[in-house]
Amino acid sequence: MRFAHELVFASLPSTNLFLKENFKSLPNYAVVHAKEQTAGRGRLGRKWFSGDDLALSVLIKDALPLDELPKTALVAAAAAWKTIHPLLPVAIKWPNDIVNGDKKIAGILSETVIDSQKLVALIIGFGINVNTLEFPAELTEKATSLALATGKRQDIDSLKQALLENLDHYFRDFLEGGNEFIEIAHAHSSLIGKEVIFDDFKTRRRAKVLDILGNGNILLEIGEERREYSSGEITLKEIYRGEHA
Repeated sequence: MRFAHELVFASLPSTNLFLKENFKSLPNYAVVHAKEQTAGRGRLGRKWFSGDDLALSVLIKDALPLDELPKTALVAAAAAWKTIHPLLPVAIKWPNDIVNGDKKIAGILSETVIDSQKLVALIIGFGINVNTLEFPAELTEKATSLALATGKRQDIDSLKQALLENLDHYFRDFLEGGNEFIEIAHAHSSLIGKEVIFDDFKTRRRAKVLDILGNGNILLEIGEERREYSSGEITLKEIYRGEHA
């Protein structure tokens, strides 16, 4: 298995940050696992709450084409879904969340180091809410954990091993030009067919999600128009029943 060189820490501010600061001295496919993460971040710099959970990041130093990088978000999402799904019904909320119903149970943060238009390092961070039983007040309606949703504690090391094995499987599928990870991201999307508010950092508009594409982008129907977006171009908010745009 690729992701076998593991560094385990009792506590780190951020596993992604550790890899960004130390990637030059670490081998390809290194794994960093922090039993406590004190300053974890999600997409767009949002704080990631970490309690009795799984927080790890992997380092990939393969010379991947830059235009292929959006696909790696689907690879990571497929691996996280495959890990959690045997325990709990979950779906993939593009681009980087795993949800149980309308509550987030896991998040993924991908970051890159690029030099002279070439990928130097790809860092993929995973945060899975495993055994947390209480969340801060502002998160109680937005987040859940495996322990809360299943009614029993889960073994973090077993989850970690399953996640790394699944990531190895789908990353190999990606490298070999396969589409198994794409099929999972499409079949288990929480957004396809849903009404959303999308924000392109200029305006906020209502749209319908038509598809999660094989290149990692999302296809939206905006009025009579269909448009494709990458995760860096927009943010999405699902419209729930009774809610207005």
